[in-house]
Amino acid sequence: MMIWKLKWNPQMTNLFLGIKRWLHLIVSCFKCFFGERGAWREYSFHELSRAAKLFSNGNLIGSGGFGDVYKGSLHGKDVAIKKFKHKINEKPQGKSEEIEYLKKVNHQNLVKLIGYCDDGIDKLLVLEYVPNKCLRHHLDGGNLNWSQRMNIAIKSARGLHYLHKDCNIIHRDIKPNNILLDDLFEPKIADFSLSMFLPKTDKSHITSTWQGTNIYADSEYGDKQNVCEKLDIYSFGIVLLELITGKKPTFDEGDIVNWAHSRITAKDRTDFVDLKLQGEYNEMQMENIINCAQVCVYEPSQSRPNMETIIQILEGKEALLKTSLRECDPINLECLLGIESKQINSPKIYSYDEVAKATGSFSNNNLISKNTIYLGSFDDKKNNAAIKKLEYLGENVNEQKIQEEIEAISHICYPHIVKLIGYCVDGSDRLLVYEYFSNKSLLSQFHENGGAIMDWPSRMKIAVGVAKGLAYLHEFCQPQIVHGNIKMDNIFVGESFQPKISNYRLAKDVLWAFKFKSSNVGNLKGKSVYLAPEYREDEKLTDKSDIFSLGIVFLELITGKPAIGNEDGVKLSIWHLYSKKLCR
Repeated sequence: MMIWKLKWNPQMTNLFLGIKRWLHLIVSCFKCFFGERGAWREYSFHELSRAAKLFSNGNLIGSGGFGDVYKGSLHGKDVAIKKFKHKINEKPQGKSEEIEYLKKVNHQNLVKLIGYCDDGIDKLLVLEYVPNKCLRHHLDGGNLNWSQRMNIAIKSARGLHYLHKDCNIIHRDIKPNNILLDDLFEPKIADFSLSMFLPKTDKSHITSTWQGTNIYADSEYGDKQNVCEKLDIYSFGIVLLELITGKKPTFDEGDIVNWAHSRITAKDRTDFVDLKLQGEYNEMQMENIINCAQVCVYEPSQSRPNMETIIQILEGKEALLKTSLRECDPINLECLLGIESKQINSPKIYSYDEVAKATGSFSNNNLISKNTIYLGSFDDKKNNAAIKKLEYLGENVNEQKIQEEIEAISHICYPHIVKLIGYCVDGSDRLLVYEYFSNKSLLSQFHENGGAIMDWPSRMKIAVGVAKGLAYLHEFCQPQIVHGNIKMDNIFVGESFQPKISNYRLAKDVLWAFKFKSSNVGNLKGKSVYLAPEYREDEKLTDKSDIFSLGIVFLELITGKPAIGNEDGVKLSIWHLYSKKLCR
């Protein structure tokens, strides 16, 4: 065996120190990229009690409606330990599923969860310790410059967007107290995991130390506080107002929402922007953040942008497309769509025998569409139903999900939507019974057999009606319904040119063990001109996919040309034929 004897020198010391630094950097990058999702640990109550010095008030660093936060020490590192309050006679709840879910949450602008304790009525979270206090503290102290405020707005928006899009978590308590800052004033959103240890209830867990109405809670939802991301967006708008003005949410003259409403549209911002900034801010950035605050707080919930759009606007990458509040009042979508009150549709439940009898045992003589739609007659009435038969895909049927989705469709009731009047769920047979529309589709009237002559007011009436029908599906149906197949042959037009959209379906129809014989996306084969380009990449239908398809229908109404035409013997979509002309 040979033994090498090395002579140590200063150069070798520097070499080993350099290697150590590189290894540390590689490990740090690995943690940053992959996160520490597997590092969650379950602690006993005794361990956390000892770490927080028996929850002494000397270690108390924060307090809220649902618990107190203590500084503690675990494994030689400072941590924040949140101890949830317990209501007498409240039964302890198992939270294993929520805990497993939260292990996946990992973002640089969210306070990192390190561990937890779920010991009977003792519920605690172990969190990353953020030393530089909260945004509330620094706003009151007045030591934040404009660059820091913009960075806090953008980075907090990124953290909230991650919760909404990647985790499907609604924070429900966005406020400066829950935005912590590190030593470099980088923001980290805290308390996004509160719902993990809260009783399952329809009520929001928004809490406040302010007397009277909670200024961060969206008054549009009243006492119901239905949980949706629009609640967070409203609250985030209040935070933006505080970053802009430096004001507290409530003060002697009232509250920041009412105070800012009359000032946010003024050209002179002297009385609006925080005087502590002494006019030292970027004008374009100020315009962007004011616009965001305006639509988050003063627009109705349906018109508020999502967090992705807010980030783009704050970063100056996207202009805000909205009806300017400086010129008119916010849009009332219900009024625009003519919805005076919520109408309830009560479809009838048919047996398979009844539906088979109505269609003549599904005779091809009654087949009125290649999409397995049959003409049916109930109660001795002629041609009063169009019956759609869903294709059977297998035995792995989630009966409850199927029933839920049929019931969701059955509640649709709007003049520009073909009404569902009944359905059949009978073993392996699934059928939908729609009102029968004797008039031909827009495709038949517009393009087939030479096409009918249609004046401009009639075309506009059709365009407006279809747009209203889509808005109803997207904004008022819960869950949201994405049509997925907007095209002329799925739009029926009556004698007065009032359109009705047919062949709609739920966006989440992946839950079905049945589908339409010719699926919505499948229907578009050969007519992919109606498909949004991004769908061809990710194959995910969204409400934006419907908007693209609607645009193609509009082009057909404007030009009188079919969706696919010919140019010099080559088949081209109407979009390719007219895109250059539209851009002129």
